[in-house]
Amino acid sequence: MDAPEPRYAFDKPLSAAVGLLFLAVIAFIWFAVIHRVYTEREQAVQAAMQANANLAMAFEQELYRTLKSAEQVAAFVREETARRPGAFSLKDWLDRDVIREPIFTIISIVDANGAILDSTQSATGPVNYADRDFFLAQRDAAHDTLYVNRPVLGRISGQWRIPLSLRITRPDGGFGGVVVVAINPLDLSAFYRQAALGGQDLLAVVGLDGRVRIRQTGQQVEMDESADALPGFQRQQARRNDNFVDAGGAGGVRRLISYRTLADYPLMVVVGTAYDDAIAAAQLRQAHYLWVTGAATLILLAGALGIVLGLARQRATHLALQASETRLTHAATHDPLTGLANRVLFQDRCQRALASARRHRRTLVLLYLDLDGFKAVNDQYGHACGDLLLRQVAQRLTAQVRAGSDDTIARLGGDEFALILGNLPEHNAAERLIQDILAALARPYDLDGRPTRISASIGAVRYPQHGDDLDTLVGHADTAMYAAKHTGRGQFLWWRPGLRA
Repeated sequence: MDAPEPRYAFDKPLSAAVGLLFLAVIAFIWFAVIHRVYTEREQAVQAAMQANANLAMAFEQELYRTLKSAEQVAAFVREETARRPGAFSLKDWLDRDVIREPIFTIISIVDANGAILDSTQSATGPVNYADRDFFLAQRDAAHDTLYVNRPVLGRISGQWRIPLSLRITRPDGGFGGVVVVAINPLDLSAFYRQAALGGQDLLAVVGLDGRVRIRQTGQQVEMDESADALPGFQRQQARRNDNFVDAGGAGGVRRLISYRTLADYPLMVVVGTAYDDAIAAAQLRQAHYLWVTGAATLILLAGALGIVLGLARQRATHLALQASETRLTHAATHDPLTGLANRVLFQDRCQRALASARRHRRTLVLLYLDLDGFKAVNDQYGHACGDLLLRQVAQRLTAQVRAGSDDTIARLGGDEFALILGNLPEHNAAERLIQDILAALARPYDLDGRPTRISASIGAVRYPQHGDDLDTLVGHADTAMYAAKHTGRGQFLWWRPGLRA
């Protein structure tokens, strides 16, 4: 039973080319998508960085205005104190809304010894500020500038405050005390709520002395801590203003950091936006891009597989048709029992061999062969053994054909065979080959355990000596074969004029 035809026949170079083409398309798509994702992320970071820088600038301006306002209030109080000492009450000013800014409600006048001369708040006992930094800094100051103290626990209010002090100088140039404006640290970070910063965002006011005035992250507020670990503090020594990505991530959060140094005060503001929040929208689009690209990749791979399988199926069908045509052609031109050329193919080969011999002026030998005693074997052992004998004869004839030659062996029917021998090297070569064929066919045969001997009779003709056309040559070879058989079998004869069968 014949094996079923394969459903697919892959053309490896073509399949590889299709696969590489689709892989190249997929690689290009992924490259384009990854480039777009990278570009959009960079654009999102740059946009967030610019927005962060704008927030830092706005915070800087707001803080600057606050400090300038505090300095103006302190300067006004100092001026009134110098002009008409003891003639007014700070608490009275507060009650009469002379001081209207709510963050400047704690104002004190301190003498050169640190004692409070006047204040908007009443103290329950004697209070002295001679040991406070804002007092000591102004006592030793060479310039008339506002000093922004680190957060301290107020001795009158009992709450955390940031004292802002301005030096009072006597007419003789000596130190006459300070005017102190104490503000709530949370008033400095009110910008955090105004800017609607997120729970991971950072806002800080840092002194260049290395102490944090206030730092707020979400609801967490910290004061008077070291600024060494704060993003941007170390960079400020090289660049007064800068924007960068804090890869270290204070508190484990990666942030976009913008900081600015105030013009007239030794302070810097820091604004930090959570990096993940800045690229959140880009990441959502990235997930969409990757999902669509993944789906497109699967579709393309499926398409490539479909094309490869379709081509393989088409090729399998084509090869099957070719094989079928080959089998039909072979069946039409070959003997089904022995696989040798049949009479149709033999005649075609003879015509071609004759044409070649004429064109190249060469000789051609045609042998006509008939088995001696075949009928007796067939009658004695049956047709199956007779067929086996014919196949063995075909094998022995094939073994005698010259390797690499165009010699043809054909079974013309029954026990008759024919051979075409072209371009023999010498005149006697044909006779030696015929003798070898007779010897090979005379050896015993094994027919399913039955040793059998037969012989063959051969008639031989040579072109152009014995004829110029195929019919003449075949007829003469047939006459010579029967004459050889009549003479005594197991031999061959060359045709000659006057020879009779």
